[in-house]
Amino acid sequence: MKKLISILSILIVFEGFTQQDAGFSMYFFNPVYINPGYAGSREAISGTMVHRSQWAAMKDAPTTQTFCLHSAIPNSKIGLGFQLYNDNSGPMRNTGLNLTYAYHLTLNKKSKLSFGVTGMLSNLKVDWDRINVPDENDLAFTQTRTTNWVPDAAVGLYYYQERFYAGFSINHLMESKFGLSTNVGSDLSRFYRQYYLTSGIVVPINPAINLRPSILVKLVNANSAVFDLNAVGIYQKKYYFGLGYRFADRINIPGSDNMLVGIFQYEFNRFFRLGYSFDYFLNRNKKYNSAGTHEFMIGWDFNPVKTKMSNPRFF
Repeated sequence: MKKLISILSILIVFEGFTQQDAGFSMYFFNPVYINPGYAGSREAISGTMVHRSQWAAMKDAPTTQTFCLHSAIPNSKIGLGFQLYNDNSGPMRNTGLNLTYAYHLTLNKKSKLSFGVTGMLSNLKVDWDRINVPDENDLAFTQTRTTNWVPDAAVGLYYYQERFYAGFSINHLMESKFGLSTNVGSDLSRFYRQYYLTSGIVVPINPAINLRPSILVKLVNANSAVFDLNAVGIYQKKYYFGLGYRFADRINIPGSDNMLVGIFQYEFNRFFRLGYSFDYFLNRNKKYNSAGTHEFMIGWDFNPVKTKMSNPRFF
């Protein structure tokens, strides 16, 4: 029984800890996913749809879909947004809704600072029939729920100009428990508080070419920091070609996890864009994940709001 309890705990903690917030390689094309302060900063009705398939060659590998919409409120300093997401990994599914409020302050003619807060409601579901349990009467498995609704919250600060941004955000402030066990004292799985630090700048090379380096640092309790370093070249403000490098030290295991990311985006016009990225492991995991990880993005902007500050099209 102890072995079965350990297996279940590892399964739920692993699923919740690693997949509670799916990481996206094209986070800089949809920053509101990790920072609520971004909502309304494009000064338009802006939306994105993203599909991500990890470990594509493996059965029941993680897949994630998100739909996000946010906008600046005309003639105000307020930005509003909402997001739907669906994250699947093996027998576990996390589906939910986020509602975001942001307030934007004009610091000078070139820069703004915003503060955002997000209310989160997640529906966690485990398909216990997909887990092979030798003893169906084992209390470790019978005293469980199939699904549960879990509230949480996030906050963020976002500073931005036309060619520079920096942000800091905290997700899962409440560190809510999953609530999938009815056995008192055994409900150990929870959302862990996560910290995000992001920054990026656009450097003009010539009238047709710009270079946009960016960085994301992610910190989670009891885990090592994850670093995302990216450099994207922009040609005629339409073609985005880039490379990324992601790395993190392992916990209690020698070595590190690192991968190379290829990034592409094309803007058909001022209002519609498509993006794709491919993640490839550089360490020993690559022999188990030769198919890599694929991410697809559709983005759009409608009805730009005219203000004294130019629309930050690079971010």
